[in-house]
Amino acid sequence: MLKALCGAAVVALSATAASAADLAMKAPPPAPVKFTWTGCYVGGHVGGVVSDDRTISSLGATADFSSPGFVGGGQIGCNYQFASTWLVGAEGRAAWTSLANRHGASVRFPALGNLIVPSQFGLKNDFLASATARLGCVYAERWLVYARGGAAWTREKIDDAFIAPVFVVPTDPSATVTRNGWTAGAGVEWAFAPHWSANVEYNYYDFGTHGPVLLTSPLNSVTVANLKDTIHAATIGVNYHF
Repeated sequence: MLKALCGAAVVALSATAASAADLAMKAPPPAPVKFTWTGCYVGGHVGGVVSDDRTISSLGATADFSSPGFVGGGQIGCNYQFASTWLVGAEGRAAWTSLANRHGASVRFPALGNLIVPSQFGLKNDFLASATARLGCVYAERWLVYARGGAAWTREKIDDAFIAPVFVVPTDPSATVTRNGWTAGAGVEWAFAPHWSANVEYNYYDFGTHGPVLLTSPLNSVTVANLKDTIHAATIGVNYHF
């Protein structure tokens, strides 16, 4: 009798274990976590920039020039995803650039009978920043195609080196100017992990044509009648979403 009861217990336990195993095997896998673009993020970007500039001297001479460079910086922003496939957001960027150009120019001295001497005009853009709004379209949950636009700022370091005709010594009048303008661009972003995304984008910066710009030194001063400054930037970046 005891052996029969033990046998029955073993059979019952075996059947229970088998049923539990079947249930575990048949249980559906947990649903993947759905990615949402709503929220804020912080990240960095690197890439290349090309300037497209023009000077108009006090003589009326026009010089077009361009230079390539490197750009690297950071960004912070927030997004709101609505109607499942649309997104609005805002982003601030600040970056350092290596843009620098130097080319031949000329300086006129009215006090010396409009004497003209050759010079070397230089322009550097060592800072680039923007505050933009963006509108995007979400595709397949983790892809975002977007356009952006807003305000932009750059810092220009300008100089015009020449040999002073009176003292016959090198002189280099200069000025540092912060200019504001506008920017517009577009990009593609991919969410490759629950809190991470990577993007590729292009942005155009236009700081208009402004002047006059006064360059000064201990010996001489030079006036640049007008300076046009525009920049093209292509970057890749990564963002952490929180």
